Amino acid sequence: MMSSISIRQAVGSDLYALVSLDALSNPHPWGESLVLDALKTRKNWVIERVEKVSGQSPESLLGWLTASQWGDQSELELIVVSLDARRQGLAKKLMTEWLANIKHEGVSEFLLEVRESNVGAISLYESLNFELVGRRKNYYQTEQGHEAACLFTLKM
Repeated sequence: MMSSISIRQAVGSDLYALVSLDALSNPHPWGESLVLDALKTRKNWVIERVEKVSGQSPESLLGWLTASQWGDQSELELIVVSLDARRQGLAKKLMTEWLANIKHEGVSEFLLEVRESNVGAISLYESLNFELVGRRKNYYQTEQGHEAACLFTLKM
């Protein structure tokens, strides 16, 4: 387990660390242009390792969440946690940060979609009281063909 972590809003100087984190940890990486667009147009939080020594390396970023917002709705666009930092509650911490911060901006409905095969993520979302409200059949391409997107919502 890591010594200490912090969550903060992502900034432009995080770009290359986020691109690296995404490439190494996401089975369907966004790439630099989409990460840059997210930093410019969406709400973004990172979770990072806080070292006692001075200086941070790109490897200190352990997770990233980006979400769009329109009026009273916010949609989770991407959440990714470093492969070696998974199953430690970091995604839940990022989700909780998103929900709390955006709620203060007048958001009352939170949306997300997830591959039906991503049972770990579905379990996380359900633990945060998201409800399955629909499916998009054959939405995501897989090596075996296609799989559905599960649509979740949380109203506060």
